Amino acid sequence: MSYKKLHLTAAALITVLTFLATSCAAPQVSEMPPEEKLAQARTDMDKRRLEAAKEKLEGLKFITAGTRLGGEVQFLLAETLYRQGDLAEAEVGYETYLLSYPGGPFAEKALFNQALSKVRQLEKIHLGFFSFKRYIPHDRDVSILREARVLFEQYLLGYPDGQWAGESQQRVTELLTKEGEHELDIVSFYLRKNEPRAALARAQRILENQFPEPILDRARELVHKAKEALPETESGDGS
Repeated sequence: MSYKKLHLTAAALITVLTFLATSCAAPQVSEMPPEEKLAQARTDMDKRRLEAAKEKLEGLKFITAGTRLGGEVQFLLAETLYRQGDLAEAEVGYETYLLSYPGGPFAEKALFNQALSKVRQLEKIHLGFFSFKRYIPHDRDVSILREARVLFEQYLLGYPDGQWAGESQQRVTELLTKEGEHELDIVSFYLRKNEPRAALARAQRILENQFPEPILDRARELVHKAKEALPETESGDGS
């Protein structure tokens, strides 16, 4: 290699090293204040840019934890997940808010939406010509029905005159009805299997709970049928 080429190579190397050193030493651009980034996330949500909002909120989550902004960040992140249809994650997000910020300004809506997130995971959609209707299929896990109902009952207990009290009461009745129908199916199954003792015990258990009156009426009918199916030595208690 000629002296001239070697000189140019060394000069280029020095230039690159100088640039890198200068770049590293240059002052960094200041990070956007959390308040401003949170405001942008709100705007993204308002304009349905949900993925952009989610990205900003996730970036703020650990920065704002324990600060006055932390509760709103956690709540809005759960809201974003809910609107995106990520219902299981949304449910966890609302629960996290309620555990971390009990009595916070978003507690009422967080509790209602936590319950709603659980119900939405159970629902299917029936499509009509010009509309659609959500419904809970008959075969859904009864334990999840109970969990959802308990959440709505907690809402009613904490916010009896709350914004979503009417809908929560409707949901409680709907979920109790579904749970009761599940129990009635079990009683009927025992009767078909000619197991009247098991049917009677299950039907009486229904009557001991606060199910809607149509469920209780049907349970009374099944109690009568179960007693009629018992051997005569066991059915002499009248009813």
